[in-house]
Amino acid sequence: MRIGGIIDISTKDIPERSSMIIFTVGCNLKCEFCHNKFLLNLDVGRDMKVSEIIEQVKSNLLVSGVSITGGEPTLQTDLIDLCKEIQKVDKYINIDTNGTNPTLITKLMPYINRVSLDLKGPLKKTTLEKITGSDLNPELIIETFNIVNDQEEIDFEIRTTYVEKLMKPEDIHKIVTFLKKNKFRGTFVLQQYQYSDGVGEKYKEIYHMPEHVTLLKIIEKYRKKDLPFEIFVRDNVVGYKNIKDIKDFWE
Repeated sequence: MRIGGIIDISTKDIPERSSMIIFTVGCNLKCEFCHNKFLLNLDVGRDMKVSEIIEQVKSNLLVSGVSITGGEPTLQTDLIDLCKEIQKVDKYINIDTNGTNPTLITKLMPYINRVSLDLKGPLKKTTLEKITGSDLNPELIIETFNIVNDQEEIDFEIRTTYVEKLMKPEDIHKIVTFLKKNKFRGTFVLQQYQYSDGVGEKYKEIYHMPEHVTLLKIIEKYRKKDLPFEIFVRDNVVGYKNIKDIKDFWE
């Protein structure tokens, strides 16, 4: 498995859990706003055997979970073997994915506890191509959604990063409408785009970080609606918080 880096302990990736973060190398998308662009270069990082990774997981007594992210983890041919071995040492396992590999996601289901689906935008081909810079088949992402949503024992988070000058509020409304129509049972997170060096200097003025108030205005209409899922905001003001618990703005 090609590994771009490992963070020994984090409290941000899996809510309410301390976890080890494993970054895999390679992605099939070309999102210009990606803060982990270095992972697109297949020469970065190093090849690690599953047994090597497991030794690090076993020795880390400070975490209860392992989050495998990237890049796109489902491109790794030995991802299933890794999850099987992590399961044996009784760690909670989260997989971050863009949803384009439903076949592998199906095979992973018995060995993981949580899926974080990074939904780049509304499930319309032209919109996704604009946001990701890639030729995407939305049906693959919809298939992944259905696979995970049908597995009630799997915790399910869908998150969308809102990038000003690339996305519009209507994009978020289309996503929420899709989730409601398809009886999404998990948590939807509206994330604030934040520039980092990983994005690249040339994009610093192209894409903008939305203000906290901007995010709240987008999802304000859903605060008192009866939805089968919860909506959270993740930004530099509240961290990670349910919109129903954000009092100052609404009152």
